[in-house]
Amino acid sequence: MKKLLTILILSLSNFIFAQEFKESNWILKLNATQLIDVVSYPTLQISGERKINSYLSINAEFGYQIYDFSKADTILLKSKGFKSNLEGRVYLFKLLNSRIESKRNEFYVGLQLFYKENEGTNSVDFSPKNDETKFYTDNFGTKRTAKGFNIMFGNQISVSKKMVLEPYLGLGMMNRKINNNDIEYDEIKDTRNGTGLKPLFQKLNLEESSGNVFNFCFGLRVGYRL
Repeated sequence: MKKLLTILILSLSNFIFAQEFKESNWILKLNATQLIDVVSYPTLQISGERKINSYLSINAEFGYQIYDFSKADTILLKSKGFKSNLEGRVYLFKLLNSRIESKRNEFYVGLQLFYKENEGTNSVDFSPKNDETKFYTDNFGTKRTAKGFNIMFGNQISVSKKMVLEPYLGLGMMNRKINNNDIEYDEIKDTRNGTGLKPLFQKLNLEESSGNVFNFCFGLRVGYRL
């Protein structure tokens, strides 16, 4: 009986250890930066990372637009959109020496493929080039998609056994396609008005910003080891 009890205890211990090891391969993360993304549009973005081995992992992320920063006087298209990406990672120090134990900071390099789309009502302030004393605000609808890739650099910081912080930045290229409807502004006949970054942000909603462009991203994820 004692031998049977000992075998059961050892088997249960091995099972629990195996489950803990298996669960530690998954990390669920919230992208805190995307909640306040003013360059494109804010999303509630969740990702899951699966460790393949000690130095390789895959991170899949999806986000849905939850609000808009500005509300136009005339709503032509309701704000909605999503962002998604798939990223393969290599934890470099683990790759160089797979026998070393996990450290609090683990630097990684990754290749990220992304796709995003959204629509909404935007506005542009402009004056006709033939009479710049006149000022107009034009509300119009915008539908846009973007796809591309980023080379990602990040650091996975273990705050505790369960909590993780993950600052990152990425460099890459993307193809952006923008369609406008019910718009009066004409980039040939009119000049955009405004001070500071306002004209730049308004341009991002116009068809003239379509095409292949350099892409830069950065942010912070907050994670929990399952």
